[in-house]
Amino acid sequence: MSEELSEASAVRPQMRDRFAFVLIVCATFGLQLLTLVTGIVMARLLGVEGRGLVALVVAVSMFASQLTLGGSLPAALTKLVAERQVAARDALAGTARRRAWLVLVPCAVASALVPVLQDADGGEVLATAVIVFVMTFQTLVFQVLAGCLQGEGRFVRMAWVALVPQGAFTVVLVAVAVAGWSWSAYDVLVAYVATGLLGVALSWAQLLPARGGGEEIPEAAVWSEARRNYVSSVRPLDGLGLDRILVGGLLGTVSLGLFATALAVSNLCRLVSNAVRVIVLPRVAMHHADPGAQRAVVRRWVGITIGLVVVIVGGLEVVVEPVIRLAFGDEFVGAVACARWLIVADGLLALRSVLIAVLQGQGRGGIASWIELAVLPVLLVGIVAAAQQDSLVGVGVSLVVAGLLSCLGLGAVIRRGPRAAVGVSS
Repeated sequence: MSEELSEASAVRPQMRDRFAFVLIVCATFGLQLLTLVTGIVMARLLGVEGRGLVALVVAVSMFASQLTLGGSLPAALTKLVAERQVAARDALAGTARRRAWLVLVPCAVASALVPVLQDADGGEVLATAVIVFVMTFQTLVFQVLAGCLQGEGRFVRMAWVALVPQGAFTVVLVAVAVAGWSWSAYDVLVAYVATGLLGVALSWAQLLPARGGGEEIPEAAVWSEARRNYVSSVRPLDGLGLDRILVGGLLGTVSLGLFATALAVSNLCRLVSNAVRVIVLPRVAMHHADPGAQRAVVRRWVGITIGLVVVIVGGLEVVVEPVIRLAFGDEFVGAVACARWLIVADGLLALRSVLIAVLQGQGRGGIASWIELAVLPVLLVGIVAAAQQDSLVGVGVSLVVAGLLSCLGLGAVIRRGPRAAVGVSS
């Protein structure tokens, strides 16, 4: 009877995690659908110039967030909260009180970039700079709070907290379009910021309540973990858009248009792997004192990822040509050959992002960072060489090679295992 009870208790968390995985995948696709709807509505409301201003503000805010505290700090907080199994409000209260002001630094830097990037009169530049400041703040705080929720294992709450602000923004834009109101880009941006701040408030409310007297995570441990995870969290192979920048700069806008089309039909694996990463990192960290249970978590979720990648890649390879022809038109058929390679690359990079999450959960994010840095020159040299041959297919092959090398390196490190048992850092 006791053995049956222990088996049942082991199965229940697995079932909860699988339910959370399905829910996160659905939420991710929901976000993609809502983003598509808002993109179409904004284009109709604002025209090319207004839509471009919104895209600029969002891009600057996201870039500033990803390259600063929003890059590796959320992953570090997830790992530290999960391995100690504490409430984030208790464990991070001291660090938050002392260091909250640091969030304002990347916000100020991002807003200072606006006069360089926007060619407009002083009033418009000032308005854009203020919006960029607030949007960067909102993005950073949301990412940090999401990392805390992830560490607490509140996956279901994460899913709906992510959907609510984007859903509210979509409702606002659709209502404006239906009512026939004339909105400027700044009106749209204010609505975007307001719904984003709603997401921040909801994230804060969903954290576990403070229990009082709980273990506080030392500030030194937070920054040490964030430094080790920095490159592996930013993920320059695919997280900064270097491939698009190089293709646009070296091959021109026509090739970039074809490349963007190929990317649009090849990112399904990455969407699924994002859901796996949300679960894997805290679960691996939670079992830091039980190597056997930790290995079981890794085998289960890496196996699930590989199975899904094989199915998705195989399915997309079958339908990619008719999808591009029907969705984008015959003039974009030239993207098919590149898309076939990008689909494979997306599968490999999706697997690699899960392997990175495993190492981060084990407290070995620094190794993942070094592997990412080692593979990056291979990608850059490959894309430049492909550009010399005017070959978009060569760009796709370069991404496949980079993804394969990254998976092999990360897989070898995970297979070898930590040199010593990973304990709770002080």
